[in-house]
Amino acid sequence: MAGALTKAVARQAPSFKLGTKPVFLPNHVITLIRKDRAPANWATFNVPLTFTKFDLRDYLWNLYDVEVTAVRSWVKEASIERKGASSGYYRPQSQKFMTVQMKKAFVWPNPPEDLEPWNKKLWDAREATSQKQYRADVARQLGRLAYPSKEKESTDRKKLRRVASRMVEGKMTFKNNIKLDSKWDQIVKAAKGGERKSS
Repeated sequence: MAGALTKAVARQAPSFKLGTKPVFLPNHVITLIRKDRAPANWATFNVPLTFTKFDLRDYLWNLYDVEVTAVRSWVKEASIERKGASSGYYRPQSQKFMTVQMKKAFVWPNPPEDLEPWNKKLWDAREATSQKQYRADVARQLGRLAYPSKEKESTDRKKLRRVASRMVEGKMTFKNNIKLDSKWDQIVKAAKGGERKSS
């Protein structure tokens, strides 16, 4: 009984003064960022620009029972960007980060080794295609046209070249196992007859 009462008193009285402003319908997004090189009792959050140190401290205490002893905040200014060649330059909205020192340490779980349930291969392929398209768009805006003949030959292209060479040499015939419409029978028959006559 005494232990439960002590825990209740400790829960109601943190080492800092809580805010008194009630928030009933919060619409802000707070993201916990993983930093493996940081100490176990430090955590970094991406918070809205309007957030203060006291807001994050009260937020962690009221929602997760996490007592914070120190908070550091900084605003990361975004780089200047350009949407297109015809549009002007602009600066995206900056991001605000806060690093808190917690009374109790927090250890991140080990990342999963098998990433197949998250379609990691598909994600990597999509990212590679997106980067390739982005570089092509930038080069086109700068007037550097791409020459497909000078690009590195892909694996599919090499395979197609080998198959075509074998077909030209007569080592293999083209078969796609597709049944053609009956109207093509006479045309195929005439083509085969012409090949026999020429041979």
